[in-house]
Amino acid sequence: MFYIIALVHLPTIIVLTMNYGMPCYCNIVFHAEEKTTNKSVSKPIVTVPNQHLHSQVQEMFENKSSVLLTNRNKRMTRLEVILNEIVPRDCVDIQLMGHNKTGIYKIYPTGTLGFSVRCDMDTNGGGWTVFQRRVDGTVNFARGWTEYQVGFGSLEGEFWMGNQQLHMLTSQGWHELRVDMERTNGHRFYAKYNVFSVARPEDRYILFVDGFSGSGGDSFSGQSGYRFSTIDSDNDGYAGHCALDFQGGWWYSTCHASNLNGVYGSQQYGKGLNWATTTGYHESLSFTEMKTRRWISK
Repeated sequence: MFYIIALVHLPTIIVLTMNYGMPCYCNIVFHAEEKTTNKSVSKPIVTVPNQHLHSQVQEMFENKSSVLLTNRNKRMTRLEVILNEIVPRDCVDIQLMGHNKTGIYKIYPTGTLGFSVRCDMDTNGGGWTVFQRRVDGTVNFARGWTEYQVGFGSLEGEFWMGNQQLHMLTSQGWHELRVDMERTNGHRFYAKYNVFSVARPEDRYILFVDGFSGSGGDSFSGQSGYRFSTIDSDNDGYAGHCALDFQGGWWYSTCHASNLNGVYGSQQYGKGLNWATTTGYHESLSFTEMKTRRWISK
């Protein structure tokens, strides 16, 4: 049973309902007519133009008991089939939908209206949602809190997804983290963590990461439990200002063993793209890619 709790009047109305006591997002397909219908889903869905499917929806109201199929022992009416459009929460869902090529896709994490991401479908089984990428130094990463919160750069080149998007993404189930890196001599290595999440903005996007494995040493778990800092927002555990000193936005402790959002190519102490267990503090990596993947039952 569904109870309408709140309405927001948009070109396509979005309704928050209770589904047997569980909150869910719903989309109103049209609102210009006397009758409306909602689609119950556990996550936001692609909006549907008001006029689209109107005649079919009206027909469903006249005969809602018309059953088209059985899905996992659940009887579904024609109305439910038409409106039950599945949308991907992340690159795992993109892959499960049959897309196996690395590229740009749109995802709809729970609680968002959707945004574009880069999906890595080639590395370690694919399904990775990339949230950081450095390839050539064309994008300045010495930026303020707001820019790191909403994201910047190009998904085709260098970018930071955005802390708010990263929080929403890692809030839906357990996630793992993989960091792929390359040195200027062409040597590639990686670090992988079994658990990864980013906290709410109220908590300054605290990092939680654990369960290291990989070929380049662990230069990241020491930042776990620390808040995110930028050049205009000092939230580290140091008396000074790590983000300003090392020119990046990062989960600085006192200050860092890794600085992948630092100054591309810099050989100054601690300012470059350092992964200290491999590069030390004077060598800057030529390539970095940070990506996360939701754990799913096999």
